[in-house]
Amino acid sequence: MMTRKLAVVTGASRGLGRHIATALAAKGCDLVLVGRDKPRLLAAGRDISDLNPKLRLSCLDCDLSLTDAPALVAAHVKSAGGADILVNNAAIQGPIGKAWETPGDEFDDVLRLNFLVPAALCRAVIPQMMAKKAGWVVNISGGGATSPRPMFSAYAAAKTALVRFSETLAAEGAPIGLRVNSVAPGAFNSGMTDAMLAAAEIPQKELETAQMLKRGGNDEVPARAAELIAYLVAGEGRDVTGKLISAVWDDWRNLHKRSDLSTDIFTLRRIADG
Repeated sequence: MMTRKLAVVTGASRGLGRHIATALAAKGCDLVLVGRDKPRLLAAGRDISDLNPKLRLSCLDCDLSLTDAPALVAAHVKSAGGADILVNNAAIQGPIGKAWETPGDEFDDVLRLNFLVPAALCRAVIPQMMAKKAGWVVNISGGGATSPRPMFSAYAAAKTALVRFSETLAAEGAPIGLRVNSVAPGAFNSGMTDAMLAAAEIPQKELETAQMLKRGGNDEVPARAAELIAYLVAGEGRDVTGKLISAVWDDWRNLHKRSDLSTDIFTLRRIADG
């Protein structure tokens, strides 16, 4: 009999995190949902449990900005049976503006919450995976990780660091059965969209994208990203590791069939002339 996997999803009370948790539940994964909005988190847990009453699900309302948050998450997850899967989805967009005009404390908060906290959660939870001789980590990338993103320097820098950390972690973890990937979910309507529309100064392309998302809404994009994550941690792509994959632009459903995954394809690399 196959043992059910226990998946930890941060930022699980709404948006992409809730889509991810729902997709993993559909794959038969047990869940630990982490979020700081307790009423929304509990509501998400109830809705997901209703879809699959057999799964084991617990909710941990936790502010990940707190110093002891990674240890609290790890302790809760260990008491639930130990993590098999970690999805670092929680993030903030932070300040919008030129890098030299951004308040230092706001810049630092973005780097901490979007990079240092996910890295700390990995370090806290991976020993539980090592004890099981297998584990899966997905870190959510975002706009700016693969190209400059003017006016969003802190967010872009943090996401780029997270992708390179994921690649390094994948290389370190391969001998112990750890698979680590980054997922670029694509643009969708969220609280970040509202922040962009409220910004005093924003590139025209970013403004038009935000306006389009606000007009149309769209559950299709986060649902597709959630499907990709389920594919990577509990589907045919479960042996793929060390990659940055776009839910929107990449033919990820056939990724496990490719013969070139041992190369630098789907990674952050310098391209040199000749």
